[in-house]
Amino acid sequence: MNTIKLYRQYREVGTELAHKITESCLSPETITGAAKLLGILRGNQITLESEEEGTAVMDFTIHDYQADGRNAIAIYRDEIGPKDPQEEDLIAAQLSSYTSLFKVTETLRRENVILLKDLLNDRENIRLTDISMSKTAPTGLLLFTRVVPLEEFNITSGSSFAFLEDQEIHLIKKQKSLAKKVKSDVEAIQRFVAFFKLNRSRGMNVAYR
Repeated sequence: MNTIKLYRQYREVGTELAHKITESCLSPETITGAAKLLGILRGNQITLESEEEGTAVMDFTIHDYQADGRNAIAIYRDEIGPKDPQEEDLIAAQLSSYTSLFKVTETLRRENVILLKDLLNDRENIRLTDISMSKTAPTGLLLFTRVVPLEEFNITSGSSFAFLEDQEIHLIKKQKSLAKKVKSDVEAIQRFVAFFKLNRSRGMNVAYR
C-alpha cells in the first residue's frame, strides 16, 4: 500500500480511537487529576490558553496519566479491545510511544518525512512521517512531541509544542528543574508537565496536524 495512503488511514483510525477512549475510559476523576498535574485546574474549572492546549491536555490524559498503574489506552485494550488489526497495531504503537524534545535536522518533502535528533536521549536520524510538518517545519526547529512507532513508519500522536532553535540550552536545563516539582514519580508525566509549562512561557504559536 502507498505510504501516504496508509499514513492517512492510521490518522483516521487514531482520531476515531481517541474519541472512543475519551468516551469510554476517561472518568471525571481522571480528567481532573490530569488537569491538576498540569496546573490548569482552578476550582472545578480547567483553564486553557488556546485550542492547541486542549489537544495537548487530551494527549497527556490519554497517554501519560495513569489510574491504578494503567493509562487510558491500556484500559481500552484490556476492557474493550481493538475492533480490527489496524486498530490493534495502533494501540500497541501508542503504548510504546514516548515524548522528548527533538530538533529538526533535515526535511525530506518528497517523502513527507522530517529527520529528528532526540535532544534528551542523544539519538539521531529519527524518521518521522508527517505531511504538514514536512512542508512547514524549518531545519533547527525544536519540537516537544510524542513519537508513535508503527512498523511502517513513525508518526506523532497529533500534539506538538514548538520552540525556536536558540532556546535549546534553556529548555533542556529548565525542564529538569520543573520536572522535579511535579507531584508524580512517573518520568513521562514529569517531562510532559515541564514542557507544558515551558510552552506557555517560551513556545511558538504554531499548530501542526
